[in-house]
Amino acid sequence: MHLEHYLFRLTSKTQKTTEYEFISIGPKGEIKKTVRFMKISRDFYNLSFGEMDEKTKRIIDNVNSGNNDHEMILTTVAAVVETFTINHPNSFIYVEGSTPSRTRLYRICITKYWIDITNQFKIFGLQNNRWQSFIQNKSYNAFLGTRNHS
Repeated sequence: MHLEHYLFRLTSKTQKTTEYEFISIGPKGEIKKTVRFMKISRDFYNLSFGEMDEKTKRIIDNVNSGNNDHEMILTTVAAVVETFTINHPNSFIYVEGSTPSRTRLYRICITKYWIDITNQFKIFGLQNNRWQSFIQNKSYNAFLGTRNHS
């Protein structure tokens, strides 16, 4: 995908987690964001992102920074996913918003960039505890993405 995004860098890599950082820039200044991939099982990873609590090393994923750059943040997260999956081509990435409105925002962004996304990824949506191929403008509880190998 060739969407405008913030520059990011790999900051940590272990057997279980891989983390990237980038800086959100806006009216509230520069705010450091972290994207974390946590291994759930063999090729399945949970993606979380937000601001890092430096004491606990937990990602605060329900904060609204007020930098008016949520779309740039999401395109940066998408670019990070693209980079991560180049190094983990058989991985499945699980994404769920911290609130229903955030999950809805993710769905809206997937729909907006559908052509760019589906050139490289297969996307599934979770509805009624069942995974199904993503359909634009349909509500889901979570998303799962994997590289398109065809």
